[in-house]
Amino acid sequence: MANFVAIVDPNPERRSQFIKTVTPMLPPVEGLLTYLCELGDFIAVWAATPTAPISYETDVTGAAVLLGEAIAPYSAERMTAATIRDKWQGVDPSSFPSFDGFYMAIAYHPERGLTVGADILGLFPIYYYQQGEVLLVASSPELLQYHPCFHRQFNPSGLVGILLTNGLAEGQTLWSGVYRLGVGCLLIAEVGQSVREVTQYTIPRSLSYDKYTQATFAEQLDAVDHVLSQTIARHTSPDTTHILMLSGGLDSRLLAGYLHRQQIDTVALTFGRSSDLEMKCATPVARALGFPHHTRETDLNRYPELAQTSVKWSHLANGFNIVFDSSPETVQQLGSRIVTGFIFDVLMGKAPRYLLFAKGGSFEPFLRKEVNVSGIAPELLGTLLRQEVFGDALQETLDRLQQRYQGYSDLESRRALIFKLQHRQRFHVGSGAWQFSFNAWPTVPVLDRRLLETMTSLPDETLHGRKIQNRLICDRFPQLAQLPLDRNCHDTKPLQPTPLRQRLEPFFQLQRRYWGLQRRLGYDRRYYYRVLDSNNVAWRAIRRQAEPYRERVQHLLHRDVLDRLLPKPDVRLQFQRDAILESSATKTLLGFLLWSADHL
Repeated sequence: MANFVAIVDPNPERRSQFIKTVTPMLPPVEGLLTYLCELGDFIAVWAATPTAPISYETDVTGAAVLLGEAIAPYSAERMTAATIRDKWQGVDPSSFPSFDGFYMAIAYHPERGLTVGADILGLFPIYYYQQGEVLLVASSPELLQYHPCFHRQFNPSGLVGILLTNGLAEGQTLWSGVYRLGVGCLLIAEVGQSVREVTQYTIPRSLSYDKYTQATFAEQLDAVDHVLSQTIARHTSPDTTHILMLSGGLDSRLLAGYLHRQQIDTVALTFGRSSDLEMKCATPVARALGFPHHTRETDLNRYPELAQTSVKWSHLANGFNIVFDSSPETVQQLGSRIVTGFIFDVLMGKAPRYLLFAKGGSFEPFLRKEVNVSGIAPELLGTLLRQEVFGDALQETLDRLQQRYQGYSDLESRRALIFKLQHRQRFHVGSGAWQFSFNAWPTVPVLDRRLLETMTSLPDETLHGRKIQNRLICDRFPQLAQLPLDRNCHDTKPLQPTPLRQRLEPFFQLQRRYWGLQRRLGYDRRYYYRVLDSNNVAWRAIRRQAEPYRERVQHLLHRDVLDRLLPKPDVRLQFQRDAILESSATKTLLGFLLWSADHL
């Protein structure tokens, strides 16, 4: 992981003391190295793994820091801190180039000021706070509080956004004055002026980009195949071992096919038990492609510790549904880069960018079905929040989100896609990129503008139901299409079953019934449902851990509603259909109790 803090402060004693205070706190886990870059009023300090791609530069023209791989658009050229500093100067920041890949970059010119940017989907977290002549920028809000000019104050709008969307809304955090840099934006801090965000990159959002509407499906398939091949080639390195996060599902299977086809040095890593359906579907893929396959069991006993780490460094920006194990020993010995299929499913058709919203949809049903489904319904949230504290924050947040949604595109389907990317996927699964960087630096293929441009140019019907993704696997990687596929349910039928598999279908139907019986008896073979089960030993321990802090938030939340939404730890939670989705809001409240202990 690269956990960083940067400061611009003309007071040398105050600046130096702040850096001296926060530097020992930077490494959230053991095994990280700490670096420093300083010039005039500017200091940046960060902690990262020894193999993380890092570049920094200081000379008479200015200072620059690059954490990660910034790849030139439509090229395989890797930027350095010095080249980014040279490119990020001039009178028009909107003309400063953005880059592909997962990275964060800082350019400082003493006479002009500070420029900070990140990957084109904003997965690398950048937070900022300005108080007078002091500017603080960091990958987490946590360490900002140690500057004497920082005023720690609860932000009601921040909590509203988190409880509503299970992520941040409009960059609002739980602390007033602390903001998350927007997607595709640069942070511009010119000398003597207030900071501002300048748009640097936008996802294609109008009909003019739909160059494939007249193409045949075969031509569209060829185009996607070509761009995926280019993306894998651009984002990987021939002299590096890549760890593929191999689940039993479609996204990592497709990436596995392209990695193998391009002869990229790859080892596969799957989390879970040998009896998990995910493992049973991932193992044949690794075996078929000849990838060394490593497995890691999820240690539920560590969840209370990991939960504290998550709350401390994320401040609930990503909700509190998933707890990552970011310890370097988890995967670091396997390789220096980790390839993930984060957000791939959305681009490939598992998002509401298609028929429902293309035919007369609107913001309200979209928010309810695709974003608020992991949060608290507005009507219920209104009864939870104390009016004397939150005022009209709920309605104002809804109004701003709707305005943002309407402004994304003239196409309803594309509005839904962009909103889902920027207000859901960015925080929900996209947050894993930064957290995995504790182990090995993430290679995230979706952070490629040519891939984004191609996928957002396809007709909705081509993407509906993952049509093109399924066809890609069947046509380009038929061997993988014949292997069992994890769908997060008991049905692991391959995309393209062999004749033998078809003849054995009655047996597999009985097997599915047996697995369903096991689940009803308390043993779930579905990995994510097992580890995210709010009633398992790990989450019950976290609930007990948070229970003493219920009193700390009752001046903000109505106690009777809170107790109904988040029962006592000894009460078994009940769900109607999807335990993962339905428990998300409860877990976010749980995370807020933990956060309140040291931050409220």
